Formats: sequence, C-alpha cells, structure tokens
Amino acid sequence: MKKWFVILMLIPVTLLSGCLFPDSQKPSNRVPYPQQLRTVQDAVDAYQKDTGVLPIKTMEADTPLMERYQIELGRLIPRYMSDPPSNSFEGGGTFIYLLVDVDTKPTVKLMDLLVAEELQKLQVRIDAYRKKNEKYPFKGSFGKNQFTLDYKKLFIKKEPTVPSPYSDEKLSIYVDGQGRLFINYLPELKKAVQTAKKKPKVGQDIRYLLYEDQPFVPAYSQSYTINEKGEPVFSEKSSEESEN
Repeated sequence: MKKWFVILMLIPVTLLSGCLFPDSQKPSNRVPYPQQLRTVQDAVDAYQKDTGVLPIKTMEADTPLMERYQIELGRLIPRYMSDPPSNSFEGGGTFIYLLVDVDTKPTVKLMDLLVAEELQKLQVRIDAYRKKNEKYPFKGSFGKNQFTLDYKKLFIKKEPTVPSPYSDEKLSIYVDGQGRLFINYLPELKKAVQTAKKKPKVGQDIRYLLYEDQPFVPAYSQSYTINEKGEPVFSEKSSEESEN
C-alpha cells in the first residue's frame, strides 16, 4: 500500500462522519486569514527571486498533485518572514501551507490537517481489512478507478463524509483500486463549472476552478475534467494514475 497521507496526529478528533468543526466553533488557529496567506506568498516570491527555486519539501514521488508542493516554512524564517503563521502546523495550527500552479504562477494555498486525520483513521480500518481478508471492502463502483466502500464490513454504522472547504456541502469518500482514499468533489465542481467565467476544455484538469478564488486546495482528489456535454467527470488521469 502506498502511503501518501500526511500523518500528523497531534490533534485528537473523535468524529468519523459529519462536520469536523462547525464554523461557529472554529478557534483562531483554524481560520484562513488572508493576511497570513499574503505574508507567506510574499516570502515565497522573494525566496524564489533570490534563489531561483521554490521553498518546498521533498515528498514521495507518488504524492498526489494537490498535496505535493508543501512549503518548508523553515526556509523562509527569519529572512523572509519572522514567524510561521499561527494557523500553520508549524505555528500550532491545523493547516499545511502549500503551492499550486508551480510551473506557471506558484500560488500559496492551504490544506486542512483535521480532514487528513479523519481520512487516516478510515485508511487504517481499510488496510486492516485488506490484511485480514486479502481484498478491499469494495461495495460498488461509479467510475473506472472509483469504488464505494462497504462500511458494514468496517464496523462503521453511518457512511462518513467530510465538510467541503468551499460550501456547506458534505462530501462523500471513495477509494481507488489500490484502496487509497479520496474525497468526491463532483458536487462542488458542478457548481464551479456552471459559474466559471471561462469554460474549461475537454481533457483539462478542472480542479483549479475550486481553488482559484478560494484559500483551500481540493485535497485528496483525483483529476477531473469535463465531457463533451460540459459536465464534470473523472478524467483518464484518475484511472491511469498518470499524475504520480
């Protein structure tokens, strides 16, 4: 099993379904402050200008695209910024700062570690089931490399969901053929395509529609595109795992 989750298990979370943190209960270190994003963006830009490289961590080769370019904040301190943002993992918060569009316009975004922890809990159950039964607890499929889970086999009464970083939606979870967990962003992408100022092309990865005007990346996602009808679908990259 390829291990691609960020395992930073320092925050106890007991839920395995529903919303992890209602908006009314978010502490200050779980708020995506725009000023903190701008501070890190300015620091990254200055670092790249001075060194010619980006201040990113070395990750496993199979790390999915949306989690791949995590910023090594230590490289930016103290020359480019005084301290890590209070909402970053390094600063005692629950966000990982990372980059998207690194080949065109490196842009700072966030990933929520509480969601990572919830998925890791479920991954442990899936891996244990696989080890004991020599197969994954698949229930059905809704794509070439997208499978639903039989939660009864995992002793989970209610199908778990994760809160969308873009709306009040609760997003479902699925696995690929290797039992790796992903979040289904199709409900959010349908809305994003409908409101996009410029319609994407068939075959183009459309995940940028979710993060271009939002602070969060669609973490733990496979690649999506649109079909000939302009509807969001999983792309062939998801089936072939050609991103890794």
